[in-house]
Amino acid sequence: MMNILDQGRFHFSYGMALAPLVAGEEDDSILLTAVNQLNLAGPEAIEEKSQYVIVANLNLQAGKKSMEMSDFVAAYSYFDNGISFLRKKHWEEHYELSLKLFDLAAKCALTNADYTSLKLLSEQVIAYGQSYEDKLS
Repeated sequence: MMNILDQGRFHFSYGMALAPLVAGEEDDSILLTAVNQLNLAGPEAIEEKSQYVIVANLNLQAGKKSMEMSDFVAAYSYFDNGISFLRKKHWEEHYELSLKLFDLAAKCALTNADYTSLKLLSEQVIAYGQSYEDKLS
């Protein structure tokens, strides 16, 4: 039986092995499977700094796909997981990614009537948004 750390590494390596297959794929199931595996592993399974941004971007893609399917609960979960993979100073280093994740998570929170999350996410966008348009989005 695997310990929890080994399970996380297994989920992460499985998700990362599927990730290259996502590009150009019309079937969303590979994207969603890859991202679900990465999210099961969590940020603590990452060994290389560059992988944080990759996984956050994959969560952004999965969240957008879920929104297209009108599954706002799943979409919120993907955006929230994407946010959890962002590191300190993410607003400075990955502004566009941060803005998209927080903005879309807030929209899903509103749709899901999760007003507490909506407030917290919106406060982040207002605090770190670089333009008036970004803060209004």
